[in-house]
Amino acid sequence: MFTIGQLSVATGVPTSTIRFWERRDLLRPATRSGGQRRYTEEALSQVGMLRLCQDAGFTLAEIQELVTKQQADRFRWRELVDAKMVTINESLRKLNKARDLLAHALECEYEDITRCPKFRMAVDLRSGPVPPVPTASARP
Repeated sequence: MFTIGQLSVATGVPTSTIRFWERRDLLRPATRSGGQRRYTEEALSQVGMLRLCQDAGFTLAEIQELVTKQQADRFRWRELVDAKMVTINESLRKLNKARDLLAHALECEYEDITRCPKFRMAVDLRSGPVPPVPTASARP
């Protein structure tokens, strides 16, 4: 059994975060002994799962939905993961485009980047309407 402080040290997660996750029902509440929270080995795994989900880009609300859907139907969580993949792929597309534009700016032969035809074309493209964000159902 771990105290909240020991769980914090073992996982690298502040005690305030552990308490917050408990209040949000993301982490099973600890048993109490002598007025102190006591956590089992399972809590280490739960904290690891929460951190992994956050690393994957899930918000706490999405993690709560994942937990709820997995308990209701162990395959429904895939819908949430698929939707997150769409969001991440769109973010990657935008980041790659930004990287390419910045790389061009550094290598461009024009001293004044605003005179570069490639840069001007990029500006002109951004002057038009904003394209819609693809949905999970629109994926190939």
